[in-house]
Amino acid sequence: MSWWQVRFSVPRDLADAAAYLLAESLDAAVEVQDETTMSRVDEAIEVVVGLAEAPEPDLAARINETLNALGLPPPALSTRKHDDDNWREGWKAFFQPAVLSARLGVHPPWAPAPPGVLGVVIEPGMAFGTGTHETTRASMRVLDACLADRPPLTVLDVGCGSGILSIGAARLGHFALGVEIDPEALPNAAENVARNGVTDRVELRQGSADTVEGQFPVVVANILAPILIAIAPALLARTGGELILSGMLDAQVDAVRAAFAELTLVERVDEGPWVVLRLRRDA
Repeated sequence: MSWWQVRFSVPRDLADAAAYLLAESLDAAVEVQDETTMSRVDEAIEVVVGLAEAPEPDLAARINETLNALGLPPPALSTRKHDDDNWREGWKAFFQPAVLSARLGVHPPWAPAPPGVLGVVIEPGMAFGTGTHETTRASMRVLDACLADRPPLTVLDVGCGSGILSIGAARLGHFALGVEIDPEALPNAAENVARNGVTDRVELRQGSADTVEGQFPVVVANILAPILIAIAPALLARTGGELILSGMLDAQVDAVRAAFAELTLVERVDEGPWVVLRLRRDA
């Protein structure tokens, strides 16, 4: 089976943000390849997009549009097709077993779970959320802590992507409702849910927080800061207890915090340039 790599360079200080945005917009594996010890923020660094299928004709335009949001010009793209039947060997550079939290780890289907934790199996090349990005790791760590020592409850996962956070909640003995506005992501999430044997604990729906009724004891949204702010009223309406927000850079924290000012800050977790906020609605 063939697979493809698309390579280009971006400034070092924007590499993580670019990788995160591209992983969401392309539904692809994105890796920042930093093999140097240089610290100058204006140095170029290579970003690699891994694709399990041939690049779409509009791939360059989508990359340009995404990078334009960061104020970056269109990059020079280098595309390489790998013709081999053992395509998963190529993906192993992107996805390896990793501990996500005190009780959970993520691993691809071809590798065992990290020792000492419950495994979440995610097939690469699907929707965003393979556990390789800082926002996913930090979100899972905070979610694990939030669910510790609590009886079974239902988590609302807004923008569930690959379903990794919903699956994590289910693996910890809870239930989850995952909502996702991208209809193309839902089949992938459903496959991951089935692959982890938690179809009886995870429900998936197309939509966002405003398409769900009622309140939930725990709500998690690993999206982007502008979207978090835009859907703040809907997220607040669904939050009956705790709200975990992820996908923001340090410079965006104040704006996000202001949009959710009615909630109390319980915890702030920094993971690289990214921040997760754990908020609570006081009784």
